[in-house]
Amino acid sequence: MLETVSNELLAYQEDRLDSYIELNKTMARAGIVFVGDSIIEFFPLKKYLGRDVPIINRGIAGTDSTWLQEHLHEQVLALEPEKVFILIGTNDIGLGKSNPEIKENILDILTEIHSENPYIKVCLMSVLPVSEDIKYQNTVKVRTNQVIDSLNADLQTISGIEFIDLATILKAGGSGLADDFTKDGLHLNLLGYQKISQILLEYV
Repeated sequence: MLETVSNELLAYQEDRLDSYIELNKTMARAGIVFVGDSIIEFFPLKKYLGRDVPIINRGIAGTDSTWLQEHLHEQVLALEPEKVFILIGTNDIGLGKSNPEIKENILDILTEIHSENPYIKVCLMSVLPVSEDIKYQNTVKVRTNQVIDSLNADLQTISGIEFIDLATILKAGGSGLADDFTKDGLHLNLLGYQKISQILLEYV
C-alpha cells in the first residue's frame, strides 16, 4: 500500500517550515545542520551528540527528496552551515518513487548545496532499514529492505560526500530493523537513536 500526503500532514509541514524560516532570522550561522524527515525531526540530537556542539535540527516529518529540493534554502542554505547531515529517502519509497529517481533528486540536492558553497561538507546517511515483522505492516507499508539496501548501495557510490552507513548497526545481525531499536517498525525509539549516535559521533 502506497502512502499519500494528507492535508493534515501538509499543513503540519508548512507550519514547521514557517517556524524554521522565523528561527533562521536569529539563528547563529556556520554550524552543523541535520535535515531530513521524521527520523531527523524527532532525533534528540543534543542529548546524544553533545549539547556543546553547534547542531541545528531542520527535520520535517513526512518529507521526501522532492520536498527537500524545493525547500533546501529555507531548511539548510539560509543557515550557511559548515557541515550538513542528510537523511532522506524512506518517504520517497513509501510514495512509490523508484531508486533511480530518488538518487537523481539527492544528486540535485548535493549539486545545489555545493553550488552555494563548495566547502560545505556533506554527510549523507543511509536510509534506515524497516522491520520485517508483519505486525508493523500498517506503518512500513510498501517499504522493503531489498529496495532500501539497493538504494543505499547506489547512494554509497556518490562522490564528493561522506556516506555514513547507519543501516547495518540497526539490523543486529538480521536483515531488518531490530525490534530493540523501533517503536513501530519504521521509526526509531530512544535506544535506536542512541545506537546510531555511536556512529555519528565520529563525524560531527
